[in-house]
Amino acid sequence: MIMVHVFIHVKPESVDAFTTATLENARNSVKEPGVVRFDVVQQDDDPTRFVLMEIYRTAADPVSHKETTHYATWRDTVAPMMAEPRQGVKYHAVFPEAAQWEQPR
Repeated sequence: MIMVHVFIHVKPESVDAFTTATLENARNSVKEPGVVRFDVVQQDDDPTRFVLMEIYRTAADPVSHKETTHYATWRDTVAPMMAEPRQGVKYHAVFPEAAQWEQPR
C-alpha cells in the first residue's frame, strides 16, 4: 500500500472553484482499480487549506492515476488557484498491516 497526503493551500477567492474541481477529480479517482481511498479534507480553522489523502494498492498506481484524463484536467484547472505549490508526502502502512487493507472491489 502506498499512501500519499497532498497538502494544498489555495487562494481565498478560489476555495469554491477548487472544491468543485477537486470533488470531480475525487469522484473519478475512486473508480480507478488501483485506488483504495481518495479523501478530500478541509482544515477547520483555515478553509484555504486542504489535504488529499490517497491510498493506492501498489507503487505503480499513483503513476497510473497521474496519467488519467481527470487528473490532468484537475491539475491544469487548479494550478492558478494555488497560494503556494502543493506538496505530496508518501507514507506506508505500519499498522494495520497492508493485508488488512485489502478489500475486494
